[in-house]
Amino acid sequence: MTGYVTAAVSVLIFAAYPVATRADVTGAFRPDELVLLRFGIAALLFLPYALLRLRRMPASMWRNGATLSVYQGAGMAALVICGLQFAPASHAAALGPGVAPAWAALFGYLAFSRRPSPAGIAGAALIALGAMGLIRVGTPGLSPEVVLGDALFLGASALGALYFLRLRESGIGVFAGAAVVSFYSATAVIIWYLTTRSIPFTGIRISELLWQVMWQGVLIGFVALIALNHAISKLGSERASALIALVPVTGMVLGRIFLAEIPTRGEWIGSAAISLGVAIASFQAGSPAASSARAKISAWGLSRPG
Repeated sequence: MTGYVTAAVSVLIFAAYPVATRADVTGAFRPDELVLLRFGIAALLFLPYALLRLRRMPASMWRNGATLSVYQGAGMAALVICGLQFAPASHAAALGPGVAPAWAALFGYLAFSRRPSPAGIAGAALIALGAMGLIRVGTPGLSPEVVLGDALFLGASALGALYFLRLRESGIGVFAGAAVVSFYSATAVIIWYLTTRSIPFTGIRISELLWQVMWQGVLIGFVALIALNHAISKLGSERASALIALVPVTGMVLGRIFLAEIPTRGEWIGSAAISLGVAIASFQAGSPAASSARAKISAWGLSRPG
């Protein structure tokens, strides 16, 4: 039962994150300020974990972590946050977590010669069709700004897929990987501010700042990860992934409620197709190859990605 509860928590956070971020990136906050909150707060929250395990963390983990931070760190977050300046939050929810399984299937085949299962191929194809429909049919007049935002979401999704593929090959667990990525990304953002001599959060109200501290650093950077790991450990990667398929449609509903974003029929159909594709693709987690991969659980994290 607790597995379904934590899966629901992760779905709500992943779906609501674009809504909360778009509300402020189009208002008081600059994209670099939100990236700083995302990884700066997360790094502080992961610090006790790192200190407890510091002596047992091999140097190879930190070397691999530098590569992982390129895929899942400040660069990927910046793509999403910048994209939310141009495209609706519902597009971010659908083209981010929703399209990642299709990218993972493609990159897994090209880079690691992994042949996806028939369910994986069918799911990836449906995801790709849903994404194309969301962009082509769901964007009235093909607005250049919205298309740019969608392209940034797709780029971020591709980096996220590379992250999980590289994470599996590196032998670093999800929890430890997120901690190391947070440290590297926070350092990169701090160096950015020192280089540009820019002062963050000027003219921003304390209430707005605390709101984004909660969303960027605490919920998406820390709580969502732990909830997802717990769901995978209790339900298995197949069921947990199928539940994550609810993110695109949930994000569209939340965008309608809180941002007054009225989805077109094409956007509803595209998001629904992506969600169905994720659910279908998740069944490849039950294949023997996937079971073998899950058996190689790293001692540095709570669980492996499905």
